[in-house]
Amino acid sequence: MEHFKNKGKKGPAEKDKNLRAVKGKFQDWKEKAQELFEASSFMGGNTGKPLFQREHSLFKQNLNLQKGGHSVYNLVLTSAYADGLYKKYNFGPSNLRKPKKVIMMVGETGSGKTKLINLLVNFILGVKAEDGYRYILIDEKINQNQAHSQTSDVNIYQLNHMPGFRVPYSLAIIDTPGFGDTRGMGEDNHTMVKLKECFTSVFGINHIDGIYFVVKASTNRLTVSEKYVFDSVLSLFGRDIKENIQTCTTFADTGRPKALGALIEADVPLARKPSGTPVFFKFNNNFLYANDFDDDDEEDTSEAFQKCWDSGFKSAQKMFDALENLDTKSLVLTKEVLIERTQLEITMDGLHSKIQEVALKQTEMTRCGQVLRQHQKDIQNNGNFEFEQLVTIKMKTDAERNSINCRECEDTCHYPCRIALDCMIGLCEVFTLRQVCRLCEHKVSSHVTEKQKWEHVVKRTKKTYVTMKQRYEEASKERLTTEMVFENLERELNEVEAEEMKLIERAAQCLRRLEAIALKPNPLSTLDYIDMMISTEKREGKLGFHEKIESLEKAKAKIKCLSTLS
Repeated sequence: MEHFKNKGKKGPAEKDKNLRAVKGKFQDWKEKAQELFEASSFMGGNTGKPLFQREHSLFKQNLNLQKGGHSVYNLVLTSAYADGLYKKYNFGPSNLRKPKKVIMMVGETGSGKTKLINLLVNFILGVKAEDGYRYILIDEKINQNQAHSQTSDVNIYQLNHMPGFRVPYSLAIIDTPGFGDTRGMGEDNHTMVKLKECFTSVFGINHIDGIYFVVKASTNRLTVSEKYVFDSVLSLFGRDIKENIQTCTTFADTGRPKALGALIEADVPLARKPSGTPVFFKFNNNFLYANDFDDDDEEDTSEAFQKCWDSGFKSAQKMFDALENLDTKSLVLTKEVLIERTQLEITMDGLHSKIQEVALKQTEMTRCGQVLRQHQKDIQNNGNFEFEQLVTIKMKTDAERNSINCRECEDTCHYPCRIALDCMIGLCEVFTLRQVCRLCEHKVSSHVTEKQKWEHVVKRTKKTYVTMKQRYEEASKERLTTEMVFENLERELNEVEAEEMKLIERAAQCLRRLEAIALKPNPLSTLDYIDMMISTEKREGKLGFHEKIESLEKAKAKIKCLSTLS
């Protein structure tokens, strides 16, 4: 009987569950109502009109680009930030209610990256195939045979969400300059400097959701320039970004793009499906403005156009759907990689001059010992026996930019440096968290910032045996025989070699750390760096270059041994 009395009655847990369900439905209804209200307010009741007709101030018709019977409208952008290395632009009023996604587009010059970005913008802003208008975010001459990159700066385009967007979030697009154009590797290196600043500046990017490598679908094998694109950009990011790296193939027809095989062969890390297949999206860039569909047979042209449109926008839909499911990544690790790369570069730069100095000293001391042993009888008969020696002289010269100079060792530890005030000197990357210099190992307090730097100049001088003997006697505080002088010389030579190995070990530790946290190791290894030093010495042919090369070759052998041991 009690059972029938309670039948139909709901317990507290079930009542609470139902209440939450009702509240959830109400919240959904409330949000939809709010969106409709915002849409009607934003559009002034013109819910069926395209964006350029609803908000005239956000678009400007481009009379020079009326292609394929379509009116073309440029998005009106407002500058948000510019510092000479990267620029930020906003499209539309800020929308704090919507989440923000950040993607970066990277590709070689001529890969079709700019057209692809414009295609994605048309998709986002709700353009349909039958519409008589198109949008352009990045203005370029359509169908131009590109030798120079259309993009020269790192630009961040913030598309703030508004009613009519096909995606439920605001989107920031980081557009990088095309790599590998006719201006050479120097321009590519400058691009990497810009990207570094973009990811480390307080006004830059604090998170990223997707990195899209843009390659032509027909690519059978990556070119040297394309490999440089991938290796350089990947070296900026930490390992946790791997699952956010995806591929966009351009100028694609039906079937599996050949570029996937090229990327896999080049060992480019890519996000993969559960089946192991790389995640990729195919696009045919030429359909957007219908320029390449001029044909006598209008029916065939229309059919081909519609097919390309549907395929391209379907890929765009898949791309943005996948983007929603990617975990947003903090750039903390990326900043760590960039900071350590900078520290490595500073260390290697310091290593360059120090190894040069030590290399010369090592070779000259070895030669000095050989000369003195060959002339022992002459030395016994004449204490003022002279011999020639190459020495490194330090000279302080005026500099265009700031230097971090050590007062104790009278040497430049970092040049050029962005720090201009002594009170802020500890912020320089040359110092560790313990405020010790990575190069000379002296404390911050021993350093100053000034527009002067120490130069190392090699000079040929004459020295006497007596002078050298007196120096060793002052150090040991005892009278020395000729044999004891040789022993001191050998001991000093060992100290010089130990100093050289210490510098090499510190650089190697930095390289190993970089390999541990970076997706790809730094393209410039220690051996590559020393090879570059040897090439520089040969090319410049300055006084003492033979002696330096001899010692640098020994340093290479030591590094190879160090690499084997590690």
